[in-house]
Amino acid sequence: MKARDEVDLRDMTIDDLSAVYHLGEELFLNHQQPILYRIWDAYEVTGYFNSDPEFCLVAEDNGQVGGFALGTIFEKQGSAWKYGYVAWLGVRAEYRRRGLGARLYKELEKRMQKQGVRMVIMDTEEHRQDAVAFFHRMGFKERESHLWMAKTLRRSASPRRLEPVDKRTVKVMHFHQPTAVVLPRQDRGEQQR
Repeated sequence: MKARDEVDLRDMTIDDLSAVYHLGEELFLNHQQPILYRIWDAYEVTGYFNSDPEFCLVAEDNGQVGGFALGTIFEKQGSAWKYGYVAWLGVRAEYRRRGLGARLYKELEKRMQKQGVRMVIMDTEEHRQDAVAFFHRMGFKERESHLWMAKTLRRSASPRRLEPVDKRTVKVMHFHQPTAVVLPRQDRGEQQR
């Protein structure tokens, strides 16, 4: 295993898709979080890779993917700002506490800023205190809480019609709205480079 700064950060390639997907399976276990509004699956990896390859990074050590970051940028109607979104950032257990997550995030932020992004947002489960602490160290602040609710539906005799399940089984969860960090505005000289 290489030292902290010797692990290579590079653009994800098509050859990395499988390794990134399987590492994400280890890190983001869907069976532990069955009702999240988004889940880790192959479409998450291929979707970001196909739409925003410049925001898909891997950290490689001797041919092994030790971590990855997937992101995108978007514009909101009626806003002059561009926004960056950190969709997924994961680091293999044996590479943690070596600054690799920070290197991945900072490279992603640098690329987003070059594209004119003024604010980066991300979201995570409130109970994942390691992730919350990491993003606080990267300069993110919690904006406000919002309520996210789910209702489980049960199939009736007709396969096309769904009925609500007993009210006692409805789950209510509290999540924080995506946190954000505002990036400094670039002057015109830097934008032209």
